[in-house]
Amino acid sequence: MAIDRAEGGRAAIPSRDEILARIAHAENVLTKLRIFPPDWVSESGETKQETEEKLEACIENLQAMLAYADDIDEADYSVGGAVNTAAVPTAGNWTDNDQWKRHEQEALAKRINAKFYEVGGVYVPVMQSVADAGAKWQAVLGKVMVSGGEKFSEVRFVKDENGLTLRAKPGEKMDFSESNCDLRLPHIDTVLQGRGEMKAYRFIYEKFTEQSDVESASSEKSADFTVAEYVKSIIPADLADQIENVDDFAERVADIIDTLLYLRSTDTGASELIPAFDRYYKMTPFIERKFAEFSQLVNRQMGLGNSLLLAELVENKQSPDWNALPAQGMTIVVGPRGSGKNKLVEYYAAISNRPLFRYSCSPDKEERDLTYDVELSDGEVIKVPTRILTAISTPNGILELDEINLLRPSVAKFFNALFDSDRSVFLSDQVIQAAAGVIFVGLMNPADYNGVEDLPETIDDRSNTMILGYPPLKEIDYNNGQEIFTYDEALILKDHISALEQFTDEQFVKLWDRVINGRGTVNVSPEIAKIIKDLKNIILITHRTRQTVEACKTRSGDVRMERDISLRGTIAAASFYSENHLWDADLTQLLGWKAPWTAAQYAVAMIYLPHTETYRKGRQDRQAFEAILSEGLSV
Repeated sequence: MAIDRAEGGRAAIPSRDEILARIAHAENVLTKLRIFPPDWVSESGETKQETEEKLEACIENLQAMLAYADDIDEADYSVGGAVNTAAVPTAGNWTDNDQWKRHEQEALAKRINAKFYEVGGVYVPVMQSVADAGAKWQAVLGKVMVSGGEKFSEVRFVKDENGLTLRAKPGEKMDFSESNCDLRLPHIDTVLQGRGEMKAYRFIYEKFTEQSDVESASSEKSADFTVAEYVKSIIPADLADQIENVDDFAERVADIIDTLLYLRSTDTGASELIPAFDRYYKMTPFIERKFAEFSQLVNRQMGLGNSLLLAELVENKQSPDWNALPAQGMTIVVGPRGSGKNKLVEYYAAISNRPLFRYSCSPDKEERDLTYDVELSDGEVIKVPTRILTAISTPNGILELDEINLLRPSVAKFFNALFDSDRSVFLSDQVIQAAAGVIFVGLMNPADYNGVEDLPETIDDRSNTMILGYPPLKEIDYNNGQEIFTYDEALILKDHISALEQFTDEQFVKLWDRVINGRGTVNVSPEIAKIIKDLKNIILITHRTRQTVEACKTRSGDVRMERDISLRGTIAAASFYSENHLWDADLTQLLGWKAPWTAAQYAVAMIYLPHTETYRKGRQDRQAFEAILSEGLSV
């Protein structure tokens, strides 16, 4: 470890607060880095793994330095606020000193695997190992049957997680796996015959389980020593004598072991459902506030609403003990279509390293539809757990119930015990307990939307609710009291305009402030200034449609308009603007252009107007939209 030298060759020790600040900064950077894509490369050319290793080494050294500093009496090395370097070992002594090594080992032992992602002053617990959190597939003897005076039993492949039992049958589709649901498990003979074969199988399987010899057998097989030969070599003589055909038995057991290995290798569990980190998800000031609000409600749901407890966990870098926390309820996000409700939850899942299970609710759902799907496989009717049951039984999972308010009240009661302190689903023949760390989130459109039902009271009473609207158009600059245009939505659209790709987000914000709000001194070319003004006009038009629809729904306006332009639609308009280079195009030559439309008006019109032909009140909305365009919203 490199130590900065003070005057006279002595090591200069930073203050304890400075060391803690450096550790916090490094860990926050490391947490963010770990959610980047595997192929991420830094500006200096370092891979993600190389950068992680450097940060981890830095944190270890800082932790060791902190442990050493904590054991030194401040009076021994600090006089009047100045470091007494004579009391501090030199850099050369630190690497060889036994005391230093002891402190370093203690510091490393104190390092907790838990990490927290901080946003807007709210801490999000990051799950460290979702892949290892779930149960593994087992190959166990089934029910013993007697036929012709001989006992038979079939080896079954099962995985039990919190009361939910998954079964895999050779020759059938692997419905338990998202990525392999269309593949079939290899067809093998799993029937054992006679007391001797059953006893021998139990002995072999127990040995594999205790000594992890399943993996050993696999490695032996790759070394030209087959699993069947390995099985034969470990069968005790007294059990081998009870088996009619040892070679045939060994082959069957080898097939079972191979299938078990295949199941464990192909079933990645919930890891495949952890969303990829979306580097284009903009944490603008508005979205950051909403993300922090959502994270706070989730913490409250999971029993971390006690800020003192959470602060203590963060300071000590300790993982929450989910089983010990009083988790209860769910989190409801209410927002208009296209406002980013799904994206908010998806980003939270990616940040916190949690598998995300989405389930779409509808009025025609019955309670039985929430538990198992019935499928026909090779002429046999089988039950496959729904994503609801799978999510409930998956440690650290997120169950997202989209349009939860569409469930009929009689059906919504299914969730009462799950959202209460029981956190369980009570079925007629089994009880499924929510696994540790499972989060429940419900999404819905505002109740004033046409066709939107009220949230069932049984769910509403058990929930914490937040509103997610569109980013604000304007806000007050508290430095001078003036109203300015916010850049929240513009920053989202910026990545969809090719001419603005050359600018970083920070540079774009400065350009926006200069061109739109008249603040700052940054130089802007005429072309970029025009593009930014067009971008502002696109946002103004879409914002006006939202105001008109809101006034229509609340009966505070005279214009009838049913559908506004969502954030999704605004992105589509920005993409159209970019694809056709409207900043320098001759608009009069473009298909569908009408005088005196500007580039921004044309882009939004080409995205919005075609949709007015797809629903009954589209003609009414077309007229309202054309009236908005006629108002003249250009800068």
